Amino acid sequence: MATYPALSTFVLALAALLLKATLLSAVQVVARLRARTFLIPEDARLMRVAVVEREAPFVARCAAVWRNDLENIPFFLAAALAFTLSGGAANTAAWLFGAYVAVRIMHTGIYLRGLQPWRALAFLTGLVLTWTVVIATLGLHFGPHAI
Repeated sequence: MATYPALSTFVLALAALLLKATLLSAVQVVARLRARTFLIPEDARLMRVAVVEREAPFVARCAAVWRNDLENIPFFLAAALAFTLSGGAANTAAWLFGAYVAVRIMHTGIYLRGLQPWRALAFLTGLVLTWTVVIATLGLHFGPHAI
């Protein structure tokens, strides 16, 4: 681990974000079962209900959160992995990765409740944290102390 001081923090952040996504998926499944609305014919057949053309509002909101995660988390994980493999400091990773995980968890709760402007603030904070990791990684390679 000495070669990659931030590796344990990266693994922990990865696991936390995967757990968050898994829990969001479970929330969406429960919401869909409660609403008994299914877009996919085989799902509707299985549940013995008619196919619908539109998701229930909360199911659609869960899907929107899921899409937002898929549009943002992979970029953060790529940046965090680059930082880790570049030998980034463990304490820097702990602050940045930990803050990102916390913000994405907050973003999910805020999005599910439909709270603006807090949703935008959480999203922008996550974006700033991702870019901070990218800039820190570039600094490791091209900064004044880079070899």
